[in-house]
Amino acid sequence: MPVFAQDELAGDEVAAAPKRPKVEQEKYQLKTVKGVILDEVTKKPLGGIQVKALGNSRYTAMSDDDGTFTIKVPVFTTSLYVYAQEFSAQQVGIDADKEDGLVVYMLSDKFRPMYNDGTSITASRDFTATGGHNFTIDTEIENRLSGDLRSIQRSGSVGIGNNMFIRGLNSINASSQPLVIVDGVEMDMQLGREMLHSGNVNNMLANVMPSDIEKVTVLKNATALYGARGGNGVILIDTKRGHSMATRIDANISVGLSLVPRLQKMMNASQYRNYATEILGTIDGIDKNTPSLNFLNDDPNGYYYHTYHNDFDWQDAVYHTALTQNYSINVQGGDDVGMYNLSVGYVDGESTAKGNDYNRMNVRFNTDIDILKNLKTKFNMSISRTTTNSQNDGVPEDFSKATPTSPTFLAAIKSPLVTPYQYNTHLGGFSSLLSESDDLFDAIGKGYSLANPVAILEKAEGVNRNYTENTYFQAMIAPTLKLGRDWSVTEMFSYVLNRNSQRYTRPSTGVPGFELKNLGTVYNQFSTLFSNENNIVSDTRVDFSHIFGAHTLSAYAGFRYNYFSFDSDAMSTQYTSRQDDKNPHISASSSDINTSGGANDVWKQIQWYGNVDYNYMNRYFLTLSLLGEANSRFGVECDGLDMFGTKWELYPSVQAGWVATNEKWFPKNAGINYLRINAGYDVSGNDDIMNNAARTVYAMTKYNGFPALQLVNIGNDKIQSEKTHKFNVGFQSYLLHNRIGVSFDYYIHKTTNLLTMKSFSDPISGINSYWTNGGELKNTGFEAAVSVKPVVSKNWNVELGASVGHYKNEVTKLPDGDYTSSIYGNNNILTSVGNPVAMFYGYKTAGVFADDAAAKSAGNGGYLYIEDNTGQRHDFKAGDVHFVDKDGNGIIDGNDRFVIGDPNPDIYGNIFATVNWKNFTLSMNFNYSLGNDVFNYQRMIFNSGSNFYNQQVAMTNHWRYEGQVTDMPRVMFNDPMGNNRFSDRWIEDGSYLRLKTLKLAYRVPVNFTWLQGLSVWAEAVNLFTLTKYLGNDPEFSINNGVMYQGIDCGNLAQGRAFTLGMKINL
Repeated sequence: MPVFAQDELAGDEVAAAPKRPKVEQEKYQLKTVKGVILDEVTKKPLGGIQVKALGNSRYTAMSDDDGTFTIKVPVFTTSLYVYAQEFSAQQVGIDADKEDGLVVYMLSDKFRPMYNDGTSITASRDFTATGGHNFTIDTEIENRLSGDLRSIQRSGSVGIGNNMFIRGLNSINASSQPLVIVDGVEMDMQLGREMLHSGNVNNMLANVMPSDIEKVTVLKNATALYGARGGNGVILIDTKRGHSMATRIDANISVGLSLVPRLQKMMNASQYRNYATEILGTIDGIDKNTPSLNFLNDDPNGYYYHTYHNDFDWQDAVYHTALTQNYSINVQGGDDVGMYNLSVGYVDGESTAKGNDYNRMNVRFNTDIDILKNLKTKFNMSISRTTTNSQNDGVPEDFSKATPTSPTFLAAIKSPLVTPYQYNTHLGGFSSLLSESDDLFDAIGKGYSLANPVAILEKAEGVNRNYTENTYFQAMIAPTLKLGRDWSVTEMFSYVLNRNSQRYTRPSTGVPGFELKNLGTVYNQFSTLFSNENNIVSDTRVDFSHIFGAHTLSAYAGFRYNYFSFDSDAMSTQYTSRQDDKNPHISASSSDINTSGGANDVWKQIQWYGNVDYNYMNRYFLTLSLLGEANSRFGVECDGLDMFGTKWELYPSVQAGWVATNEKWFPKNAGINYLRINAGYDVSGNDDIMNNAARTVYAMTKYNGFPALQLVNIGNDKIQSEKTHKFNVGFQSYLLHNRIGVSFDYYIHKTTNLLTMKSFSDPISGINSYWTNGGELKNTGFEAAVSVKPVVSKNWNVELGASVGHYKNEVTKLPDGDYTSSIYGNNNILTSVGNPVAMFYGYKTAGVFADDAAAKSAGNGGYLYIEDNTGQRHDFKAGDVHFVDKDGNGIIDGNDRFVIGDPNPDIYGNIFATVNWKNFTLSMNFNYSLGNDVFNYQRMIFNSGSNFYNQQVAMTNHWRYEGQVTDMPRVMFNDPMGNNRFSDRWIEDGSYLRLKTLKLAYRVPVNFTWLQGLSVWAEAVNLFTLTKYLGNDPEFSINNGVMYQGIDCGNLAQGRAFTLGMKINL
């Protein structure tokens, strides 16, 4: 379980020691251990260093001025724990044959090895959040722990966060995202909840300010104690608490600029005019000299000449350099009764895509109070409010539902011949009046006009138009009653309220009408969505801990109850006549198209759990866990233990660890300072299905104008959670006086009872499938990390490190056999036994036919061909794509498809370096992903050559004449030969290496009693990326679903960002 800590106690703070009842020290036979503690850099002795028996703080000592120490410890003690401020804590094994010659070398606290005694899998990187460009903790997790989990930023939108995958993909239809626990309370990540704006995500982790966080732990094994929610791993987030009686105030201020990201190079006016003219020539019955094709009239005296003879860069009108601001203040302190931590933060982040700005306000208060001698309590309260000016983002998946209104997409495909503002012939120039949707191709028919993206930005921006607001409130109290020295009882109670309000407006100005099938033409649209979520958790737990000489036993058991409710209301109006944009509202007219919907979900979970941790002499560790869960999502006839009138699913875990360096026979003061070997097996689940999947559900609807019930789900009484069986083995080691750290873990995950949709042989009331458990998949892989400290001196300290992760995903069983899914294509995603989940499935190509002779010789005795819906044959000719005829019958159809790509990477991870020179610190972090394929859906649209959308400049090289050798086929209106179909033309290598962060910080020397510290810093983000990918950005994840990975729909890309900041300690 990777861990990174936020802040350590700084300066001359006085930590508050917990009050402990006086107890008699056990009577053990003691041995005397003597040694000396030296500075690793100067080799000089160090005095005042704390030494204690590992795992038993009753036996302590302090080194003298000459570095020597003498400590008496029980005879079964195998290791000492040595620590002091400004130095890295160390574990030191005791040599049974030489207990008076121990030598300990102390490293600067700039390097902090994380010893993971026990059975958990742990790695660490030090981390201090000082604000800056990263507004959410999931982005920092990506930067710090990329080898321990695969974290992918969703897009370049501010605060949108990351999709994260721990040890591969453990599901097909259910979520593969980890469970997130903040201060012991589960955070519902709102995965799959509806958003009114495409490309937008309600990132729940944005409600936690990064500078509030003290520690993040990634649990990859031993997640059985989280039951049906732990199958995808767990991320534990601990926020800051008070650690010092002295009042401490930290303030962070940062201001930055985000540059426009990489954009596609689209045709200029001259290139587009030639392209449009050429594609018009492929339409039967169209006369290019028709007067209504005004853009072809080059007479400068013509009335429409200035309207249609421009060379406008639409992308320049939609993107801009963005300003970001980040402010936070943290106050902590207390007395001998209680400690507290209060923080307030404010973020204002402009987006590089206009109309998508982000704003957040956070307040958090944590306190620990000693109520009585044996009674204390924790109390946490936080509130966060985020607002976003939202616009649609990216390329639509389905163009038949509405006219495109994403400003970023329109800016790419809009003709450069026209401009955002109307030309005034009387003024002899352009006015401030917004242009309506273009009418370049009205002579051909309706449906070819594109909206004015500038009009959308100007007319549809505002709180009552395109706007998202989210308020998150959480309160938790956890009193603990101490019952003697070994026993305690804790009751944790928490309440979470999350309210989300969204508004969407499609204006009338500048937007064309859109023909809805069987409903007529619609113009303006106004939609609202309001949701309210409540979560109540009660967790009662009894703890026991005791040291029996060489044996240490800790155990806890408890009962957890989770109540979750979610309700939402959605309304939308599409107007059948143009309305004024000033006051968007829901229509009351029966002539307009009104829709409404909502949800009212309740989910309950009860868990009984127990855990036992045992270690012998800090050498051998064993952890046993068992959890029983009853869940309202399960069917009444699901598999499990029948008890108390319901079914209980059981989740066991067995984990073992061995610290070899604590063995008597292991050489001390040798090259290996620490070596731990772990192995374990556990079972955890995934219940990410609709709350009513086990039940038959009807919904209200209208039929012939009257209220009616509609069947929307067929219940299954046997439905239950997916089960992931996890086996892992690995080691962690520190070498050469802790200068080298190495870790390696190998794992096998097998998921059974996959949640899938099973088909009926005879569909029922239009529903032909239902939720069931069936199918299996397997993930095997490894994770490795290494860190090296090659330079350790008085003025210079250097640390280098890298991590790598790899997984192989394989479907081993499916209830209905192999199947395809249509995601940004037609049956283009394949799920099949023996292959990874969600493979790209389409046609292979062998270039473009340069001449008719090549086309004529490609088929089975002639041309390759396709058949239309009437059975008529159409031959592939010169200029068409040469598709590989898989079955050799001469016809190109669905039987000729191959697996053409795999979105899963071969390896992923990060590379980091930190250089300290005196008061300067330079740090850099690279992220990489190698071997993953990408479906470039955006390029598929921009290189289609089949419509009047502006195209990439690369399309100027399309086939035009007999004998031309090119990789771009001829242009043909509506693509009758399917040259633009889903094929390996659109599959690219998505590998990349990115300098994610480069930061230079300087600690200013201060000599004021009121100022404890001052640091200034500068940071660059996404400074460069090495990739062959042709899209805007190789790092993206458009959806948390497994099926959507590796598909680039052209959402806002990440660009370079530069930030200056200051941290003040008072």
